Amino acid sequence: MSGMIVAQNRRFPGQRETGRPWPPAREEGAILLLVIWILALLSVVVLSWAQEWRTEIKLAANFRDDRRCYHLAAAGVYYALAKVTAAKLAEHQNQVSLSLGTLVAPDTWNGDQQRHLLELPGGQVEVRVADESGKINLNQADPEILANLFAVLGFSASKVPVMVDSILDWRSPDSLIRPHGAKSSYYLSLDQPYPAKSGKFDTVEELAWVRGFGAGANPARLSAYLTVQDGRQINLNTAPQEVMLALGLQPDLVSTLIQERQVGPLRSEEVMPRLSGDPQMQNLIHYITFNSSTFFSILATGMINDQEKARHTIKAIVRLDKKWNTPWKFLYWADDYPG
Repeated sequence: MSGMIVAQNRRFPGQRETGRPWPPAREEGAILLLVIWILALLSVVVLSWAQEWRTEIKLAANFRDDRRCYHLAAAGVYYALAKVTAAKLAEHQNQVSLSLGTLVAPDTWNGDQQRHLLELPGGQVEVRVADESGKINLNQADPEILANLFAVLGFSASKVPVMVDSILDWRSPDSLIRPHGAKSSYYLSLDQPYPAKSGKFDTVEELAWVRGFGAGANPARLSAYLTVQDGRQINLNTAPQEVMLALGLQPDLVSTLIQERQVGPLRSEEVMPRLSGDPQMQNLIHYITFNSSTFFSILATGMINDQEKARHTIKAIVRLDKKWNTPWKFLYWADDYPG
């Protein structure tokens, strides 16, 4: 009996204590490899989901920051509206009080495109206000003044005639094609064809459709010197240096006038005698005024303090009239404007 018990407890090679045989080594390797592949697949799936989650979170954060910057920029627009309205009233008071010899101190928001940085909760706003009468009217300017402006801005001598003639052809209702210009026959031959307008510009940004205005001739940049609002006269109290040079004023005189207007507004009786003595200015005197228009453009860029890349720019053009219940009216509002 004891011999039989010993025989039952004896294990043969390759047999477990339970009596079941060990799996072959080849099967163990296959199982291990399968487990590794499953773990790798799960890792890839989890990492993919994590990447998508990170992307979604980043997009949501970018959208949140952009909305914050938008509201900062919008606040800058309305703040500038209040300041430029006050400056316009001060200008009117100056005109009334000239005979008394008491002038209101010049307001830095008079529309000369100075940079104003506003600190607001959660961010900053950079604001520039431009009196549209301090710019050259794109629909009415003579070709010589346009050519002078583009030359002052640094465009090549070969490019300037194309830019000027193309502007004249675009705004002209006739079918005449100038030597360096373009009409519908040119625009319809482009990869994305469209006809020439043959009418007045509605916005300066419309230059993007005109021949010669591509890389380096960004309409957003040119809008600091060109306008489609108001008339032909240019306000020397708010005109940029480049515009004054385009009119034909000598560089030394331009520098002097800019320095003088920082102290107090330029006045016709003081400046015009200095201009009338220059024979070259006789034909340009009718272009000059010393009063602002009722049209102003506002460029406001909202920025988050701790993120330099978080920016949003709004461009607005308004018309002021103190007779209205709300003393301004928006004529143009461009969201996410280049700037």
